[in-house]
Amino acid sequence: MGGRPGGVLAPALDAGVVALVFRAGPFYCALPLGEVIETMRPLETRALAGTPPYVRGLTILRGAPAPVIDMPRLLTGVETTVDRYVAVRAGRGPIVCATGEVLGVREVHVEPPEGPAAVLAGVSRTLIAAVGTLGTEPLLLLHSIAAVPDEVWEAAGQTPPENPS
Repeated sequence: MGGRPGGVLAPALDAGVVALVFRAGPFYCALPLGEVIETMRPLETRALAGTPPYVRGLTILRGAPAPVIDMPRLLTGVETTVDRYVAVRAGRGPIVCATGEVLGVREVHVEPPEGPAAVLAGVSRTLIAAVGTLGTEPLLLLHSIAAVPDEVWEAAGQTPPENPS
C-alpha cells in the first residue's frame, strides 16, 4: 500500500488494503482499518436543522458529540436502513458513519478510480480512493471522510482549524 503527500491513501495496484467492509445502500464500501475506531449498534442521534441531507445529526460517542453521516445517502442520495454505526478518525474529531450491514475486516484489492470509474464526481470523487469488487459486486474504498460541513463541526463543539496567514 502506498501513500501520497498529506496522508491520503493511494493503494498499489497489486497490493491489498486491510479494511473494514460494510454495505452502504447498493454498494459495498471499505474503510482502511487504520481510520476505524469502532463499530456499534446505532446510537441515539439528534437531527440538526440546516445541514445537508446526508448529515443525520449528532450523537454522543464516548462522552463527546460527534457528527453522524448517512453513508448510503452521501454516496447515492437515497436514504436506506441503517444497521450499524462505524466511528472513524477525521481531521477535527471522530465522525460516525451510519451504514448497512458490517461484513468485517478483509483484505480488499482495488485500483485508483480511473477509466470507467472516473465518471465519479462531486463529493463521491473526493471520498472514493479506489474501486474494486467483492465477488461480483462493486466495492468502493473510501478515504478522508471530510464531507462534514463546518457548521456541523461547530454544532458538535469542534472549532474550525485556524488559517495560517
